[in-house]
Amino acid sequence: MFSLSSVTHVGLTAIGTAIALKATYDFTSLLYFHFLSPPTYTRFLYGKAPYALITGASDGIGKAVAKELYSKGFNIIIHGRNLEKLEKVREEIQSTSNKRDVRIWVADASAPEIDFVDALREWKDIEITLVIHNVGAAQLTNASIDGIPTETLLRDLRLNATFPYLLTRALLPGLRKTSRSGPVELIFIGSVASDLPIPGLNPYGPSKAFMRQMSKTIGAEECAIHKESDVSTMFLQVAEVSSGSHRSAVTLFGPSAETYAKSVVSKVGCGRSVVVPYVWHAMQIWFMGLLPERLLAKSAADAAVGEHKRMAKEA
Repeated sequence: MFSLSSVTHVGLTAIGTAIALKATYDFTSLLYFHFLSPPTYTRFLYGKAPYALITGASDGIGKAVAKELYSKGFNIIIHGRNLEKLEKVREEIQSTSNKRDVRIWVADASAPEIDFVDALREWKDIEITLVIHNVGAAQLTNASIDGIPTETLLRDLRLNATFPYLLTRALLPGLRKTSRSGPVELIFIGSVASDLPIPGLNPYGPSKAFMRQMSKTIGAEECAIHKESDVSTMFLQVAEVSSGSHRSAVTLFGPSAETYAKSVVSKVGCGRSVVVPYVWHAMQIWFMGLLPERLLAKSAADAAVGEHKRMAKEA
């Protein structure tokens, strides 16, 4: 006859085994995805002149992704708010042996009103097969939400959430038409801050959580409502990257923007709705998933404090 303690022991052992098997499966899947699955970006290289639109491309990850896509065969549209910077980026990109088209779109993503109609008019003669929503900014502060001026909050929300939302809304009719000839993908550059609450990154973290749900919902709508559409969406979880807005030492877990861009492009069209494109970030996030939520929150808070100290020393 089994005692209650024996039954409890068997039950806990079964639960522990199931958790271990799930963690092992997830890690094995991670390794296969990053080391054995072939690149799929070529699915979007069709037609006479496929274009990729990259927002926030005057520096950092956006610029690096634009250069990588150009080198892979795409014509590109680079977006930013500073014409002079964008022209320099265009010259840098076209200094290679390739001579494809590089167009410029100047718009302040944090502005209350943006003329998307005028932009669409400029692109009516081309077919955009990829959209990389990269524009965004995070400013780590010591202030909580009630210590941040209202206009600053609204500006950051427009930059990180409203702009990609409304731009996607404006682009979708044209993207659906293009998708009659081949697949089209909208990629949203997110952040681990969409899942992990980091003190001092408000409203950046909540904005990225909004973007993740926006990406998944738009993808679901394209499948359910626009059945003739071949427009897909993908949200990228980004951890530390040494880029224009985050100057830090390049490490294994904090790659350069150029290294990160190669990972991003290699995962375009992979078929997943949420992706961690850089393998060492994926391993970090896999490990984080094994930890209790309270420990994760404390680690995030400690990291924020450490970053504040680093910034204070460099100031």
